[in-house]
Amino acid sequence: MRYPIAVPVCRLKPLFVALTLIFIGAMAFPGSAKAQYTFCNKTSYALSAAVGYIDSESLVTRGWWRLRAGECKRVLSDPVQPGRYFVYAEAIPGHLGDLRTWSGKTPLCVQNDSLFTLRDQDECGDDPRRQRQFLPVTVPDGGDGTWTTEFSDESNYTVFAAEVAGVQRLLKDISAFNGKIDGQMGRGTRDALRRYQRTKGITTSGSITDAVIDALISDANKADAQRGFFFCNDTMLPVWAAFAQPLGEDKDYRSSGWWRLESQDCAKVLRGSLEAETSYYIYGVMEAESRSVPLAGGDTEFCVSSVQFDAEADLPCTDAGYEAANFRRVDVGTDKAWTFQFTPELFNPDLAGR
Repeated sequence: MRYPIAVPVCRLKPLFVALTLIFIGAMAFPGSAKAQYTFCNKTSYALSAAVGYIDSESLVTRGWWRLRAGECKRVLSDPVQPGRYFVYAEAIPGHLGDLRTWSGKTPLCVQNDSLFTLRDQDECGDDPRRQRQFLPVTVPDGGDGTWTTEFSDESNYTVFAAEVAGVQRLLKDISAFNGKIDGQMGRGTRDALRRYQRTKGITTSGSITDAVIDALISDANKADAQRGFFFCNDTMLPVWAAFAQPLGEDKDYRSSGWWRLESQDCAKVLRGSLEAETSYYIYGVMEAESRSVPLAGGDTEFCVSSVQFDAEADLPCTDAGYEAANFRRVDVGTDKAWTFQFTPELFNPDLAGR
């Protein structure tokens, strides 16, 4: 088979494949004192957001801006010119459930775990997981140099209600609140907030402050780091990794890839606590100078492709347009998190089974 070295991009998705909902509104506000592009988060999720725009005939992407629920933030300070812009946002990893994104169908480059300004959209062509699907936004003629994109959800919160709902969601994420996420600052919400403030040594006023929200975000993300399935590359060469996981009660499996891991890099490939007594399956290809070295020791066939793929095991691989590869089984027992280490000996068939 052809292994994924310098692969073309196919079906670009966020790092964690998940349900994608798009509820984005954009509007111009006349008479503003200062020209700028603004993002407003009117959801109950803390978001990481990015923008794309044309600068000197180059398509530039910038991010990530952290947007607390109910927060508005300037992302571009120059006057907004008529034409095409691109926007994208995703919920922070600490929120429970599938990853929520506000997105479109235009693939653009990002840095996964850091602030970035990227002027070359070709630089992520060999790593599809460094791309996100941005939504185009057209700014018409006749504006005053200001523009606001609102990220909203099905609850259609006001800014204040979004802030309250965001605190409720974060408290629920860390198991500190069992009420409804409704954007209402009721007694149950205030009592839960006071209890959390007491545990953090923050004033127990029951009031929402940026410091409280940031502490909640930090705790939610820390909790998320203790859940899920991770890949780490402990070799000296890049590794392309694939993963097979069970789906639903019938335990049919779906294989997906590729995650490109540089030497000493790690990536989270499955969100949430792992299901007890479940088997997961791993495959990888180490990228050597003159050849590709597949992971050894696997005995279970799943489908793979030379480009990014997501294949359900309901058809033979060749019938579905894929190729078959032997994946290694990993039994996680009762652990909520598991890290699979790609080490040099796992790519050596004489040592892989030891």
